[in-house]
Amino acid sequence: MKARLATRLVVSVGVPAAALFAVVLWFSSQRSGRQVVEETESSARATARYHAARLDGRLSEAARVTIMHARALEAALFHTREELESYLRDVVEKTPEIYGSCIAFKPYGFDPELNGYAPYYYRTDKGTEFVQLAAPDYNYFQWDWYREPRDAGHALWTEPYFDEGGGNALMTTFSVPFRKDDVFWGIATIDIAMTQLLAEAARIAVGRTGYAMIISRSGRLLAYPDASKVMSAKLQDSNPRLAALMMAGEDGFFQTKEPLRGEDAWVAFSPVQEGGFSLALVYPKSELLAKAFDLQKEQLALGLIGLLALFGALVFIARSISQPITELAAAAQQVAQGNLEQHLTIDAPIEEVRHLTYAFNKMTRDLQMRMQELRYTTTIKERIEGELNAARNIQRSLVPKKFPPFPERREIDLHAVVKPAREVGGDFYDFYLIEGDWLCFFIGDVSGKGVPAALFMAVTKTLLKASSSKPGAAAQMLAKVNNELCDQTDSGMFVSLLYALLDLRTGALELGNAGHPSPFILGSDGTVTPMDTVRNVALGAIPQLQVDITYAQLAPGDALFLYTDGVTEALSSGGQFYSPARLQIVLRDLATLPADKITRGVVHDVRAFSAEREQSDDISVLAVRWRGPSSATPES
Repeated sequence: MKARLATRLVVSVGVPAAALFAVVLWFSSQRSGRQVVEETESSARATARYHAARLDGRLSEAARVTIMHARALEAALFHTREELESYLRDVVEKTPEIYGSCIAFKPYGFDPELNGYAPYYYRTDKGTEFVQLAAPDYNYFQWDWYREPRDAGHALWTEPYFDEGGGNALMTTFSVPFRKDDVFWGIATIDIAMTQLLAEAARIAVGRTGYAMIISRSGRLLAYPDASKVMSAKLQDSNPRLAALMMAGEDGFFQTKEPLRGEDAWVAFSPVQEGGFSLALVYPKSELLAKAFDLQKEQLALGLIGLLALFGALVFIARSISQPITELAAAAQQVAQGNLEQHLTIDAPIEEVRHLTYAFNKMTRDLQMRMQELRYTTTIKERIEGELNAARNIQRSLVPKKFPPFPERREIDLHAVVKPAREVGGDFYDFYLIEGDWLCFFIGDVSGKGVPAALFMAVTKTLLKASSSKPGAAAQMLAKVNNELCDQTDSGMFVSLLYALLDLRTGALELGNAGHPSPFILGSDGTVTPMDTVRNVALGAIPQLQVDITYAQLAPGDALFLYTDGVTEALSSGGQFYSPARLQIVLRDLATLPADKITRGVVHDVRAFSAEREQSDDISVLAVRWRGPSSATPES
């Protein structure tokens, strides 16, 4: 009898325990591998972003030198060649981050008797050298660093190139056009030697056998362990998927074949926004999972020792405990396999066995109750999440997402961004053309958040678009929408709104402000001015509202920046508000940029200001730049 009990215990408990151990060991090893990959991903992403940010910062600092050149020239601080060349030489000598700098004037721009004038200073092993690029064998007017920013009308980084006849080095150039009397006058540049990027990449430690690489916006290898492929090969030739992600300016971490040796590896990559580059850190898979393999060996050794101890204990228990324990073990095995319909009726003389039987029956009842509660809670949660997802998708479909919205209308540059604080929110915007030559655009903020605010937003936006009329009737239209909101809703909610009509032929602006923060006017000269608007009561607050309209005139190049109070009332980790004053300062740096750069720049600064603090209110911004009438708009 004792031998049979021992055998049954070993077979019914020991073997399942061994199988359970194997499953646990397998899951543990998988989890260890995932944990190593996750830890490496977190570290690799942070490292890639850190080094990309360092490169971005260095390039940004160097780019400011070029902008300083352009502003100094536009301010007419230099009157002679000697003054200009002395200034340029001093900048190169005192700025170790840059390789060289040039100021290239348009034909006959600096001197009516000179077809070209382009003084250039650059670094050599012997010191600072000077070369006049306005030479017959150079013709700087045809080089990309002069031609592309001149044609684009804004500053940009060039694709890396070898500057033969100039700096005679592999470099990338940041070029800024400058103007005189609002007319193109020339290009100011700084050069960054590619040897600096190679040195920066070589200093990045990536495990024992990993490496770093940098590619250009076209995929060309700029920093790479195999020096023979630098500037002569493209990443898309060896790994098209990785090249596509990096060239798109994305930030990521995924497993692929690394380009140097073709081995399995994990690659973390991050964009260097300023120069249009992308940095990647390559971690060989064999090295990455070495820690996980070592941990698996330790777990296997400990598990085998544990199994041996378990079988020894089972033999001992089989000789000292009777049949009730066998029944209890069998019932417990059923529970472990998910069968909670277990109830023991063991009448044993051993007090501990009776207590264990009672505890077992109570445990199964409690587990059944918890499982029922969990299934009910899960069902409710899934239903709510499904409804919120549907509401979020519907709300997103209510605001325009295609930019530029009117590509055929060169008179305007428009972009908008909305960031709800929850799954759905109360901020909204819209824009459309009326009678062909009038642009109607508005931005609003419903009181409250969540689904009620989203529904109120949808009603308000529908009423606004359905009621939009010809210019001159904005006040009556807003009053009508206000009455409709008061009549149709009794929730006590209201909406602040900026409603504007812009004549695309003349720049004339009509603006109605219903309890909303006043917009900013971004002048074409970089000035940022709060617009003095008549601030009426919010829509839906009181019936029979009388709305006063503010009129203004935009000059060609001027922009209007609209926002909701989620921007200025964003809180920092110290509990400080973002404030309109900070917004005005940020807009000064963005005033002359395209509309999408303005909106995204403001949202990025707000998120950085709030750091890790949870977003407390919806954030929406909208920027509209009037470039002038279509007859005066330059061809793209």
